[in-house]
Amino acid sequence: MRCADREGGFSLLTILMMLVVLASLALAGMNSSLVQERMAGNARDRNIALQAAEAALRDAEADVEANLGMDSAFVASCTGGLCRPPSMTSASPTSRPLWQTIDWGASAGKTRAYGSVTGATALPGVASQPRYFIEQLPPLPPPAGQSASLAQSVDDAPQAFRITARGVGVRASTVVVLQSTYIKQ
Repeated sequence: MRCADREGGFSLLTILMMLVVLASLALAGMNSSLVQERMAGNARDRNIALQAAEAALRDAEADVEANLGMDSAFVASCTGGLCRPPSMTSASPTSRPLWQTIDWGASAGKTRAYGSVTGATALPGVASQPRYFIEQLPPLPPPAGQSASLAQSVDDAPQAFRITARGVGVRASTVVVLQSTYIKQ
């Protein structure tokens, strides 16, 4: 009888070890699923922030086309989201980009909210509406093969603007900043 008792104890120990191994595999599989779900959620949130920033770029381009020109009030202090780049504003120009130093908050008045000028409807599902600012760049040289004409009007020359937009995803911590150069003919 003692031999049978030993065999029963060995089977129990073997089954318990197999259960521990199976439980470990199940936990590892569940952990992997959770990590993949988080990664998919983060990718989705970043995509929403990217789309919000893209929408702000298009809104700013519509703003430039409809409202802005050479006589618009572009200043170094970025009042109302209309800025002069640091490289054009002082005797000792700097090349540090404005988007790194500007206050993106609505209370600062240095940026424009999405739709504030164009009347575009608010974007759903974002933590905050995208914002942008517009920099007036130096006048463009004449196209290749053409000489600069003294008789050419300043109003006829194409004008370049740099637009910087900031979009936020579902979570306020997900932020995308995009820039484009828009040339108004």
